[in-house]
Amino acid sequence: MKIKTSRLLVFISFFLLFSAFLYNYLSINLWDYDFWWHIATGRYIVETGSIPDKDPLSYTSGLEENRNLFPDREHLILKQYWLSQVIFYLIYGTFGATGIIILRSLILFLIIFSVFWGLKRNSVNPYLSFAIVFLVYKTTLTFTGERPVLFTMLFSVTVFLLLDEYLRNRERKDILRPRGKSIFLLIPLMLLWPNLHGGFIIGIIIIAVFLIGETPKIILKKSGYTRQEILIFYAVSVLSIAISAINPNGLAAFMTLSAERDFFHSAIHEYMSTFSLYKENMRPLDIGYLSLLLMSFVVLILRGRQMSISCLMLFSGLLYMSTTALRFMPYYVFIGAIVLGREINLIIEKQSEKAFFSTKRNWLTHVFAVMILLFSSVYFIWMANSKGLSFKEAKGHSVPVGAVDFIEGNRLSGNIYNDFGFGGYITWRLYPWKKTFTDTRSLNSTVVAETVWILEATESMRSRQLSEGKVPLWEKLLNHYEINIILLDTLGVNGTVPPVILSLLEHDKWVPVYADLISIIFVRDTDVNREIIRRFRVPKEMVYNTLISRITQWAMFNKENPRYLLSLGDIFYRMGRINDALTAYEYADKRLPHNNLIKQKIEQTKKEIESTT
Repeated sequence: MKIKTSRLLVFISFFLLFSAFLYNYLSINLWDYDFWWHIATGRYIVETGSIPDKDPLSYTSGLEENRNLFPDREHLILKQYWLSQVIFYLIYGTFGATGIIILRSLILFLIIFSVFWGLKRNSVNPYLSFAIVFLVYKTTLTFTGERPVLFTMLFSVTVFLLLDEYLRNRERKDILRPRGKSIFLLIPLMLLWPNLHGGFIIGIIIIAVFLIGETPKIILKKSGYTRQEILIFYAVSVLSIAISAINPNGLAAFMTLSAERDFFHSAIHEYMSTFSLYKENMRPLDIGYLSLLLMSFVVLILRGRQMSISCLMLFSGLLYMSTTALRFMPYYVFIGAIVLGREINLIIEKQSEKAFFSTKRNWLTHVFAVMILLFSSVYFIWMANSKGLSFKEAKGHSVPVGAVDFIEGNRLSGNIYNDFGFGGYITWRLYPWKKTFTDTRSLNSTVVAETVWILEATESMRSRQLSEGKVPLWEKLLNHYEINIILLDTLGVNGTVPPVILSLLEHDKWVPVYADLISIIFVRDTDVNREIIRRFRVPKEMVYNTLISRITQWAMFNKENPRYLLSLGDIFYRMGRINDALTAYEYADKRLPHNNLIKQKIEQTKKEIESTT
């Protein structure tokens, strides 16, 4: 096989692989909970011609009793996405879900291609690039949400590539290139980015790391840069950081690093430690991320001392950040993959100088070319046959279309209580006729706490068990806010049924009037709702069976998380199916051994079975 033939096979392999990537991105329906309040805010900005100073979408935030304890954080969140929100709103308003899905897919595709381009520009072996690009792609599947953070993921790689390209050309052994003018793109990019997403601080950090890392070399005259190149590097870097302050929040985005954010983020998956999520079986193992992580330790051991200071600082910092919170994983993977590819390639080149590899190099090249062609062909065919393109909202997964249709179609009156996830879609559909209780912005600390207390059916803040005759805290809050409608997701992000659903099903003042796999609506049992209750009342047993159906589906899909089975056991227990409850608890115990809560439920259920036999 000739070298030209091998190169053709490599080209075809990458074409098929990238086509499969793009096809898979396009096959994912519009699903992200946050998307809806983003386009609702975009609509508000377009219609009013202004960016909101205070939350206009929630009725609870405007109450004097809920005066925000962290107004700076509220202002930051309301303003930091404004341009993304307008773009999303205009695209969705013009092209619907199809336009947003295509936009999201193109951004993710550009991220993958940017990593590939960075590897190619560093002359990384194409077979190594093939493997790394695939691992990066596997990681992107975790971050397919239609949110402004997509721009941050793309721009973070772009900033790194622009700086790395400018500063590394003279260090390459195979080619000597003059430093190009592409570094000047940093200036408009850092002007645009802060108006799209507050994550532009990652761009500032990347620039700052390069400034810190390169300065000692420049001072010691070990850089090899000309005077003009040094001036351009410093001028563009400093100007890019300065110009990023031209946005409604200035540099206030750095406050997201403050300690107060812990209150709002403590229970959100993406802010939790990656490995704690693995440990608690709340998340399946990320093969792409973990593979790159393993490579990283090898590279740091073998090449750490030879790496440039700036790349070593950035690489190590992003690696550490990725272990502290899931949300930092993509930045480590996208930027780290380029650094890894370069360093691993140097290791391979050194080993290939040995006699065995030098004599077998052409033969191995041909074998690898055929292997990656077979892999990419099979993967492309499998993807094309297993996925379909619908370009729709994820109605059966995260978008409560049916429930909101029910509220709108029957003109249900009164205040609504909703969970965090559904708040955005309710706002998009029903604002300004109805405002929400809360949404995933979590703007107000008081409302956040009260939302959780209701969701968890908290009876008292002082004791675990409420005294007989006392009204539980969650019910007091519903009464206080004069709630007439409750719309909830049937399954929380942890895999548990919100406890308040189970409490409401046993309550004589609340009646279920709508239920599907993803959502349930309760209305207060009053004269105002008498006709709605008469026409649409859903039997309790049917609601339980609906919950069982959804939990079972997810328990089969995610075979690590024990919380689905724990919720299944709780429902069986309430239905009086004690033996089924015990079976569910025991299966949960197999998924997460040594969990005290699961052990307690198993013992309690066994005792009840023994007492009835």
